[in-house]
Amino acid sequence: MLTNEKEINRIINLYGNRLLRMSYLILNDYDLAEDVVQDTLIQVIQKYHTLRNKEAEKAWILKIAMNQCKNQLRGQWFKKIVFYEEAEMKSKTTQIELEEDNTIQYICELKEKYKEVLLLYYYQELSIKEIASALGKKESNIQQLLKRARQQLKERMEKR
Repeated sequence: MLTNEKEINRIINLYGNRLLRMSYLILNDYDLAEDVVQDTLIQVIQKYHTLRNKEAEKAWILKIAMNQCKNQLRGQWFKKIVFYEEAEMKSKTTQIELEEDNTIQYICELKEKYKEVLLLYYYQELSIKEIASALGKKESNIQQLLKRARQQLKERMEKR
């Protein structure tokens, strides 16, 4: 467990906003994103002693946050809320038209595995090696996912 207050503040200041942005992009809910960040930081503080390679700190913390987001997405409560919000959004076509050219919207429409690599690569500015470490996959797999994600994103943007 991390008990050094200076080190805890460093982690919060360095990663807090970054985690919040990423979580919000995945969950599309600011309150849930704040909860994920809080849970992530608590877990980081409690498990920091298990981090073997301090150079991989950023990837390790982002992996924890991604897992927290996935847990939120799996929850029945979240699925019900999303279902109702989607039904409401379909009836409000003007809202959708306002966000027509928003790249983030296109990214969020992709499958989870593609959305993850795009967010980590472009928005969190992780290298392919760091993403592979964070997601527990081979670098070649991440390169392929990134290639496919870019292609799908391009196709979606060209359709609209």
